[in-house]
Amino acid sequence: MKLQIMSKLKLFPIVSSLVFILTSSMVKADEELLNVSVKPLSSILIESKQSTPASVVSLNTSVISAEITGRAFKIYAETGDIVKAKQKLVVLDCRSYELAKKQAEASLKVSLAQLNLAKKQLRRNQQLISKGTIPRELLDSSQAAQQTSLADIEFKKAQIETAKLAIDRCTIRAPFTAQISDRMVQQGQLLMPSSPLFRLMQSNKLEIKSNLSPVDIVSLKNLPLIEFVTANERYLVTVRSVIQQVDETTRTQEVRLSLVSNVSIPAGLSGRIEWNSDKQRIPPEYILRNNGALGVMIAENSEEGTAKAKFIPLKNAIEGQPAILERPSNTLIIDKSRYRVTDGQLISIQKE
Repeated sequence: MKLQIMSKLKLFPIVSSLVFILTSSMVKADEELLNVSVKPLSSILIESKQSTPASVVSLNTSVISAEITGRAFKIYAETGDIVKAKQKLVVLDCRSYELAKKQAEASLKVSLAQLNLAKKQLRRNQQLISKGTIPRELLDSSQAAQQTSLADIEFKKAQIETAKLAIDRCTIRAPFTAQISDRMVQQGQLLMPSSPLFRLMQSNKLEIKSNLSPVDIVSLKNLPLIEFVTANERYLVTVRSVIQQVDETTRTQEVRLSLVSNVSIPAGLSGRIEWNSDKQRIPPEYILRNNGALGVMIAENSEEGTAKAKFIPLKNAIEGQPAILERPSNTLIIDKSRYRVTDGQLISIQKE
């Protein structure tokens, strides 16, 4: 019995070593199952013309509303019309406000007559008080009557100005040169304050709106030639302003660009901003997503056909667009089976 136990103990290290060797061989065999092909970074870099979606926007798009109550008496503009600043759009029935003005003017005349009488009474009482023939209270009363008449006159003048303002608001005019994109008022319609009448779009003040990554914005500011490209035309533009806020979802910033020349293009027109890239970039087909980040898979420590896969995140990369990769030109980019490779996995480099 003791000899059998001793024999088993002597065999145990040998068996364990064999199991370890077999397991290691199996693991190594598993690791070498995935064959990949690689390409040097220098062979796939492209000099791309960068572009991003953009659209034409108007600096002023306003809804013109009524400021007083009144019935639409006459309409002077229709949808699609180009109107100039201060051009007449709608005239309201203004008779009630004109009557209010006449009443205020007539009331002012009464107040002026009362003031004239109050002044005469005050002068008479001042003469009488100096002779001591009337009590002091009568003089004070005539002074108060004059002050009351003066205040009433100011009130009546304010009523007249209010009526004039209302009459002026009976005529609605365009605040700036624009095109009418929508007419909402109807002939004979009873309007209330804030009732919408027209939607105006300023057609002679346009700019281009786009969203770019912070890296592209830096390069874009230093370029002399930027173009807004539509299906039929190309327009030179320059960067006017960058909104200093990065969108949390797209990781881009809004950029506003001005047209270099005074051209007539419709607001809302879609196109693209195009510019020549100042740096070579890696094509979008080599960019993949790993744990929520965009980047490329490279082969490191390449020896005798084997290597280790490593994921390199790309800062400010946008899916579907070329991106800058700051690596040596001889960096090996995994091509074939790149979507199957995991970060840190041992790989076998296939010879082409």
